[in-house]
Amino acid sequence: MNPKSARPKPASQIPPATLVQDRAGTPLPRRAFLAAVATSALALPFARLGDAAEAPKDLTADERILSLIESHRPSRLTRLPADFRARVGAAHVAGKYCLTQRPFLLEGAEKLLELGTQLGKFWFIPDGIANSYPFHSQWGRYRNFVELAKSDYFQRLFALPFSTLLLEAHSPAEHNWRKPGQGADFYEAITQEFHELTAHLYQTYRDRALTLVLQHWEGDWLLRGAGEKWNPPPADWRERCERMQRWLAARQAGVSRARAKFGPGAKCVVAHAAEVNRVADAWKNIPTMTEHVLPGVELDLVSYSAYDGLSSPLTLWKCIAEIRRRARTGPLFGQGAVYVGEIGVPENDQPQRIAERFDEWMGAMLAADVRFIAHWELYCNEFAGKPATKPPTPVTDPKLVRGFWLVKPDGSLSEGGQYFQSLWQRAARS
Repeated sequence: MNPKSARPKPASQIPPATLVQDRAGTPLPRRAFLAAVATSALALPFARLGDAAEAPKDLTADERILSLIESHRPSRLTRLPADFRARVGAAHVAGKYCLTQRPFLLEGAEKLLELGTQLGKFWFIPDGIANSYPFHSQWGRYRNFVELAKSDYFQRLFALPFSTLLLEAHSPAEHNWRKPGQGADFYEAITQEFHELTAHLYQTYRDRALTLVLQHWEGDWLLRGAGEKWNPPPADWRERCERMQRWLAARQAGVSRARAKFGPGAKCVVAHAAEVNRVADAWKNIPTMTEHVLPGVELDLVSYSAYDGLSSPLTLWKCIAEIRRRARTGPLFGQGAVYVGEIGVPENDQPQRIAERFDEWMGAMLAADVRFIAHWELYCNEFAGKPATKPPTPVTDPKLVRGFWLVKPDGSLSEGGQYFQSLWQRAARS
């Protein structure tokens, strides 16, 4: 289930090693465990919106953060950021239903634009793309990123009027990065793969004002194994972290080299990000990607799959602050370049205060000035419960899925969908 709401303790009452949440799952579908909130005081001077009130000076550190979060909630703001629709969007992948006869990738992309966002997050995995976008689609066989980028469906996706595309990019060339003893040739092949894709994107879309971010899926699960708690961690955990640093450096090198060669004069920007998802484990002395991988590699951006921060807006703020404190992000976006690559709630499982919780989390993320925010997700990708026999897809009954959605199987907007659509429409009018 998703995190419970809880009032955070004052920082003076919280020990340095604490547990915020456990969340386990496989890449698809996702599962979130129950959370218990307890945080350390991590307050950083994030940038803030011009019309949001400053926190009073005579408050404790936590009270000042909560005051800033409250003042940045969209429901409290007189205006949203000018680039709100390019910064705030949603993911579309592996939904259990569709609403049209259109190829599933394009149906979802067009639905996001119809809702009003200009940011879409999509899966970009050459040897697994048919599983990500199954309905009304005839995918071919793709050996690498460039072949997939040149496919008809992705060419049509890239031609749509998005301002920001976040791509979950995993190449067949990098499948064995966790295996010990990989030589220089292995990492150079990864670098070459990302170089070729980045070069292709710059050459093809250089005249468009488009930001494309290549990221991986939840890195703590990739590091540990999906759902592994690392309490205690395995004996080789440091070696695993070192291998992950080398893997990330190889991906980043490919993007950086191609950007240096093909980026000058281009309107588009191609960037690379790493994604973390178990930030709060560090507060109970469990090794994390945030603490033990990020400081050892320079990246363009860091993404946060934020489920372990959703027990309260204050916890979410402090998890973002912890990432920012550890990350080394380069000159493309500057120091502290963090975004929230995944945030959502299963509305059928946790139907209480949905719009209110999103508004609180948005307040924390806007106060922290995260670069992008991607809601999870457009169409729900998880069946409800643990059915002995999986329902046939596409499902038509909303009760058959957990409710990670903006749009339900009957085509109506969820509560979260109504909330985000209202913000996108409001931003479009500004």
